[in-house]
Amino acid sequence: MKLLFVFIVCCIYFVFIWQWKKKPQEFYITNRLFLWGHRGSPEKKTENTLSSFKKAIEQGVDGLEFDVRCTKDKQAVVFHDNGLERLAGINKKIKDMTYDELKKIHLIGEETIPRLDDLTNIISKTRAINIEIKSDSLFRGYDAIGPVVSFIKKNNLYKKCIVSCFNPLVLIKLKIKTTRVITGYLYVKNVPLHAWHNVFWMKQVRPDSLHVHHSLLDSWPVKWAQKQNLKISSYTVNDKAVYKKIKQLKLDGVFSDNIECLK
Repeated sequence: MKLLFVFIVCCIYFVFIWQWKKKPQEFYITNRLFLWGHRGSPEKKTENTLSSFKKAIEQGVDGLEFDVRCTKDKQAVVFHDNGLERLAGINKKIKDMTYDELKKIHLIGEETIPRLDDLTNIISKTRAINIEIKSDSLFRGYDAIGPVVSFIKKNNLYKKCIVSCFNPLVLIKLKIKTTRVITGYLYVKNVPLHAWHNVFWMKQVRPDSLHVHHSLLDSWPVKWAQKQNLKISSYTVNDKAVYKKIKQLKLDGVFSDNIECLK
């Protein structure tokens, strides 16, 4: 009985009391939601392309969000899906193609897939960037960690870049590689007991930010994360009414496809 009591006390302490030090994110704007261009400005230009990022900056976003995964020859490219079906009509996976093969592919709007390094000039024109590392399963998708860390180091982005992922093991491996990078935990909805699942993994990962779908903003893990002093941003907010609700909740930022709707 005593052991059970000690166990319960330890669980309560671990979940509700114990905290960790968060890295400052000074690019956020006091008393105003930070507007992230989700994959650039996909309502106007093909997502995750140089044109999309340039358009988002023209529209006045505060920061850019984009996805990174690796090719067969371990080149980091900016692309969301694991395959080319949706944006190019081709039944091939990114991980099965070299970059030389991939750069010849034309997406919707005759756009091409950029490498991570191709964004160097664009990111200097925005307050912050959020790099989401794509992971197709719990134990795969780690190849992009090295290139992302190198990109941040080469461009001295430690104070203006968040690296996020739905896979907590990717974030843990990232933090083993370097403790200097700001990390964002992406809330996973499609798991049993998702509230406890996500709180448990946030305790393991110890992120600096929580990124959560707008349908879950009233959930207790979000309130818990606020008390833990995590920066909280909501995705993907394309509706003015949802935007107003988030402002009332005093969160920190939103990711949006429809930038003009929220301006």
